[in-house]
Amino acid sequence: MNDVALSNVLGTVQFVEAPTGQRLVVMDADDWISLVEWLEEVEDRQIVRANLARLRAGPEASGAVPLETVLDEL
Repeated sequence: MNDVALSNVLGTVQFVEAPTGQRLVVMDADDWISLVEWLEEVEDRQIVRANLARLRAGPEASGAVPLETVLDEL
């Protein structure tokens, strides 16, 4: 979801007030799914950015476990 699509999704959000006075958001289910996927992508990018130096250091310096070791432990 790009910025334009995100603003379109957010523009379709409707606010309603529950009998308790709580404000609720109503939106299309497909838009909700797209929004969740977009947020997950943002989170993934933040994780990569936070660990980029470690990833660039290479497998040994970063403490990566060889695939064979992982498979042997299964």
